Amino acid sequence: MTPKPDKPFNSRKYQGQIERELIVGGIIVGVVVGGGLIALIWGSTAFFTALTCFVLMLGMIVIVWLFLKVLEIFSRD
Repeated sequence: MTPKPDKPFNSRKYQGQIERELIVGGIIVGVVVGGGLIALIWGSTAFFTALTCFVLMLGMIVIVWLFLKVLEIFSRD
């Protein structure tokens, strides 16, 4: 007989973990493939410009995400 696991399976926690991994993987693939193609086609100057745009866009997304998290925390009370 197989022993029972210590904790029961939590599908919501698993879903959150998978979503985070997919988002991070998508960002990494987008930056590596997109940046690589930009560097290959237009050169290093364009690559650094695109990298700056990627970072700024990611920063804007993080700001919106943080704002929504703060709203979520305050709306619970």
